[in-house]
Amino acid sequence: MTQIPPQFAAQLALNRQNVALSVIKQNAEQDQAVANILDQAVQNAQAASGSRGGNVNILV
Repeated sequence: MTQIPPQFAAQLALNRQNVALSVIKQNAEQDQAVANILDQAVQNAQAASGSRGGNVNILV
């Protein structure tokens, strides 16, 4: 098996870490977007229905 120089291995590890962090950030942003859509839908439903459905508990 061929050994790669330590500096290349370190750079490869940093690149993999950056990709992983990027994916985590992207997933968190998508989760936040879904939560915002649901919150807006609940607010619109409350405004449209008047007094009906005024108590909506959302656990996040």
